[in-house]
Amino acid sequence: MRCSSYRPLLDEYVDGTLSAHKHALVERHLSECALCHSLFEEFRMIDALLVTPRRVEPAPNFTFKVMAEVRSLPQPQRHRGAHAAAVVGAYLAFAWTLIGAFFLFGDGTAHAAWATLLASAGHAGEALNLLAVATSRFFGPNTFRVTAAMSAVLSVDVALALIVGTAVYLRRERAAARVKIS
Repeated sequence: MRCSSYRPLLDEYVDGTLSAHKHALVERHLSECALCHSLFEEFRMIDALLVTPRRVEPAPNFTFKVMAEVRSLPQPQRHRGAHAAAVVGAYLAFAWTLIGAFFLFGDGTAHAAWATLLASAGHAGEALNLLAVATSRFFGPNTFRVTAAMSAVLSVDVALALIVGTAVYLRRERAAARVKIS
């Protein structure tokens, strides 16, 4: 066999996962072929490097230097909700102004867009009505109970989300207050 037949087997030979017959064939080829033997030695070195763990030690006084650098940085400024509210307000004002100008100065395109929007809303209403009819057929006389149960589960989910959100917010506020104190 030629070298091209043995080279794909070298990785398995290094790992020791070849069958006894193939192992003997590859071993005999390596004793006869210097090129494949050098490739085998290269594979063994790579495996040895990958198996040997390397421990990287930080420079002396690393922690002290990093903390000194952190202390020299300016204190981060927390933006309260006013900044976010201003951005949302500006966005809404711009969006509604743009929409109003579009409908006020627009030609037939604006009116066609409005008519399409209204038609889509009408189709959505029809789709919801069909969904209600299909649901009532599926659940029969229990439709009201199922709807009430699903509404209760949704209400509990919303309440839990509000509680968790409030708890996270309060915890962050307390952590920020502790940072200001120290």
